[in-house]
Amino acid sequence: MRHFILLLSAIVPTKANGWSWSPLSPAIDGAPRVSGQTTASIIDDSNNSCSSGVLLFGGLTGAAGSPTTNDLWHFEDVTEEWTKLSPEQCPRVRMYADPRKYYIFGGWDPMDPGSGGEFLNDIWSYDMATKAWTEEEAELPFPVSRHAAVAVGEGEHGMVIIHTFKGIFTFRNGQLTEQATEGDAPDSLSMCAMTAVGNKVLLFGGSDKTQQMSSAVHVLDTTNWVWTKLQCTHDDGPGPMASACMAPLSENQCIVFGGAALAPTGYEGGYGLLPKDDTWVCKLSEKNVEWERVECKEVPEGRVAASLNSLGGDRFLMQGGYDPVSKGTFGTPWILRKT
Repeated sequence: MRHFILLLSAIVPTKANGWSWSPLSPAIDGAPRVSGQTTASIIDDSNNSCSSGVLLFGGLTGAAGSPTTNDLWHFEDVTEEWTKLSPEQCPRVRMYADPRKYYIFGGWDPMDPGSGGEFLNDIWSYDMATKAWTEEEAELPFPVSRHAAVAVGEGEHGMVIIHTFKGIFTFRNGQLTEQATEGDAPDSLSMCAMTAVGNKVLLFGGSDKTQQMSSAVHVLDTTNWVWTKLQCTHDDGPGPMASACMAPLSENQCIVFGGAALAPTGYEGGYGLLPKDDTWVCKLSEKNVEWERVECKEVPEGRVAASLNSLGGDRFLMQGGYDPVSKGTFGTPWILRKT
């Protein structure tokens, strides 16, 4: 929010009422306490607008340098409980892998402290029917982390859009392809929030290699592969930030929570990151974006690298995330619902 003291007035963000956050109370060790994990909503085939839960894989278990995990969890929508699954063969531990339903792409394994870890380029798929992981033959052309991916389309027309700081890739029918695009692309950005709205991919925020953050909203039309950088209709949306979480709300709207902004002193090796606890509705038009801040009596703690997934019926599950100030990782699930 920007205050103009000399004019004795202020620009007040547009407010979206009628939403509420509520925490769940899992048993001890009954929910994944991670950040930078990969998740996917499980869609009921009999009604593709209805979720039957969420899959969650991997993530960082603490602050930078702490171990990552290759645990696979399932959130059951009806019981609102997490269950740890135990497939026999698993991908190696990692964070910042990205899903298309049950796919993961690349990621980072920090390995031993001080080693710098290893960035990965493998692709794995998980079959809910057989409860088994399969390593795909295709590989990313380079190791990558802090990227983002979303599913667009269904059936034979469905594909995964993978955004990296080097460009766009598509994954369809087991084949990975580098996709040329035109327009105002979000090049060099990573740690972006990303989701799909219809046949378009929405990208918000992110950070470049110099730790400068973005508040821009970019939309990629997958029918012509043209990027558009949307103009904000009012100067009252979220500021520059990275590692927010995002989920689709409708054909032209999405929900955004959290992320981190920079302190006036800058990045300072991560000590200058300021976690945000704001919830926003992002409304899209052909060339513009309008932001509405969601007002709730109770809100989750500010965090980065959490996951946000649709449960259907204007309900969303947020899990995990990391507080760069307290150095704490969150395990309590939160439900956002339309009231």
